[in-house]
Amino acid sequence: MSQKAEKSVSKELKILTRPVVTIDAAIRDDKKMSILAVVNGLNEVSERGLVSCLYILKTEKGKDVGYPFQVVGKVVNSRELLEDVRILLYLGLLEVTGGRKLRLTSMGKEVLEKLGSEWGEKLEELSKAVEEVKQRVLSEESLFSMMSSAERRRRRR
Repeated sequence: MSQKAEKSVSKELKILTRPVVTIDAAIRDDKKMSILAVVNGLNEVSERGLVSCLYILKTEKGKDVGYPFQVVGKVVNSRELLEDVRILLYLGLLEVTGGRKLRLTSMGKEVLEKLGSEWGEKLEELSKAVEEVKQRVLSEESLFSMMSSAERRRRRR
């Protein structure tokens, strides 16, 4: 009998476990709560604007929240940051508006208010730094949206 006939194919079920993220776990994570504080300071912001804001805070204001950033050309990205945004959306602490911008939900605002007593000074420093760069981030964001809408119109023609 040949070796090919002796080989058998088995089908195994592989179970992958994923950690479940709860609101309590998110509250204990300083990085996720920093995202909430920044979004609260900006009122509404796109994901790109949020990444840009945290990058500016890290590089120019010395307020490192803890996310690694990759810069390709002039585009800044952070995979870990966007993953945490997805988690906050899943938990219902953030929501996406019709204009594809992030904002706090009422539950997110409650969590941030409760956190204010624990974070106190750290939250206040982060809020001040966000206020300093707010106009720059929002203007960059509007410029990008105008450029991308012009590009979409050009492609349609």
